[in-house]
Amino acid sequence: MSNEWSSILIPLIVVIGILVLLAWIGMRARRGGGSMTTIAVGATDEFLSRDQSKAVEVIVERNAGKEEESQSDSDPQKPRS
Repeated sequence: MSNEWSSILIPLIVVIGILVLLAWIGMRARRGGGSMTTIAVGATDEFLSRDQSKAVEVIVERNAGKEEESQSDSDPQKPRS
């Protein structure tokens, strides 16, 4: 009886571990964006229609604007002379 459980339980634990690992990697990629996002967009750019390419461009520019805005907010304000 225990042999039956172990033959089912061990692969189940391995599959769950792999799913957790993939979810963790996916969450990190979404949170940081970074190079994985750039690589994915660049690799699939040839397969996108013109409208889809324009949408990706708008989203990337919007995200870049948010990054620039957050960076400028963190910079100390320089007094004007």
